[in-house]
Amino acid sequence: MPDDFRAFMQRVASYLDLPSGEKLLDGEEALKDPTGYGGRIDDGSFRFMYLGTDGAHKWEIPLGEAAIRDIADGLLIEVPAVQHEVRRTKHRAPSGKPLLIWGEYVDDALAIRDEEQLLVALDALKTASPSPRMLRLWSATDDQCVAVICGENCALYVVESLEGYGTSVGDARRDDAYEIFDHEGQALHVPGADGVPWQIARKALAHFALRGDLGATVTIEGRIPSVLLMMGDVDRKAALDSRGGAPHDLEKSSMPRLSAAVPQTVDAVEEITTPHDVAPPLSIEELAAWARRLIDMLFERELIELGRASLDEITYQLGGLLQAHGTEAQDSLDTAEWLANEIGAVRGIRKLFATGGDLQIALRRSRDA
Repeated sequence: MPDDFRAFMQRVASYLDLPSGEKLLDGEEALKDPTGYGGRIDDGSFRFMYLGTDGAHKWEIPLGEAAIRDIADGLLIEVPAVQHEVRRTKHRAPSGKPLLIWGEYVDDALAIRDEEQLLVALDALKTASPSPRMLRLWSATDDQCVAVICGENCALYVVESLEGYGTSVGDARRDDAYEIFDHEGQALHVPGADGVPWQIARKALAHFALRGDLGATVTIEGRIPSVLLMMGDVDRKAALDSRGGAPHDLEKSSMPRLSAAVPQTVDAVEEITTPHDVAPPLSIEELAAWARRLIDMLFERELIELGRASLDEITYQLGGLLQAHGTEAQDSLDTAEWLANEIGAVRGIRKLFATGGDLQIALRRSRDA
């Protein structure tokens, strides 16, 4: 029984002790951890996938609730498990179009027709991303790459390919790092040294979409954040089934809305002089506190209806949205209306009644303690 999996089960056991109305257990990825994921598949029965530290294997582990608690307490040191290979051994037949996803909604995606269209989309996303943004890209043979754009650099993480997984190698002298939330609210720690210049990254992503690898211009190391490995279980079909499809034209995607929400010139932002426009980026703790204050304020005004999810989980997901769009939404009504739709889709939020204007007021008043 690996120590990291035991620590995961200790966190699961603590989660199981929460009141029944504050936890989500059902589903293959209901319970997530850097070491794996899993969930309840039947009354009292759970199934977990443990991601091995060697990066080449993962183990499927069926457990009952009593076994989870015994592992957490150190009373159980061996359990039956089925080993699976992480790395593919042969090419898959091409099928359909490469797929690019940058958000949760149906139109936050693009079924890619050709390289030129993809490059236009990537440049538009980079321009519309004043804060770090995560993208997911699948080739026509279901190779998968996660890209995180941050300014003029982009970290590339190959999740699934014939050559296995890997991480781009940038400037090893950089010792900075930042965190970003994925589309499900999971935090990803991104070292600055993983980033490569944007002009190199965009061409590598285009190469990946067409050929399933990043090409010769990007150096890859055989490592990847474990939180990304579980994404390899989601191929294009599964991603599209969960979203309901993807537009084939940029104009029918959310790209025009994203581009319109970003100031294009200095003149467009000269009149914005409120303090939050010059404040330094918020830390993860500050974002979580802002998210909690925002939820409380919306709840008090009966502008939000919460479901059965843990409030901590809702706060975690909302913090990611505030990190990317909270400051901008305070000044742009279009962005605030878009953000209201995004917040309404957060897992655990049953309904958001706030308009864009309501949200702008709540954002401004809840930002500072």
